[in-house]
Amino acid sequence: MQGMSFHGGVTETILFKGWRIDNVQGMIGSIIGVILLTALYEGLKSYREYLFTRTTFLRKNQQKKSRNALLFSGVHFFQTLLHVIQIVLGYFLMFIFMTYNYWLCIAIGTGTALGYWLFSWGKSNNDNTECC
Repeated sequence: MQGMSFHGGVTETILFKGWRIDNVQGMIGSIIGVILLTALYEGLKSYREYLFTRTTFLRKNQQKKSRNALLFSGVHFFQTLLHVIQIVLGYFLMFIFMTYNYWLCIAIGTGTALGYWLFSWGKSNNDNTECC
């Protein structure tokens, strides 16, 4: 059992026994992987928001559908799948952060910034009239 305090170093088990590193090259590769995983999480989150906005806009322009039609629609199933993937990725990132290795924690922060910068730049636009 490792201590629950921030530490450095390059010896770490990340998520699974198969993802064990014990050298600088392994740590650098893991940092790059964590940055990409976190950027993917941010991209998925932005894509889900886009889908929600688009389907809400389209639903307002169509005649009202029944609750069952909306509940069992293909779009809702797809959004549910994306939601599950996003939640699992989020927990993986949380567990990586809980290694308390400050290199991996910095990688998560960097990946979040990179992902937001790449995928959420439209949020800085105050013109919210366009959705599709």
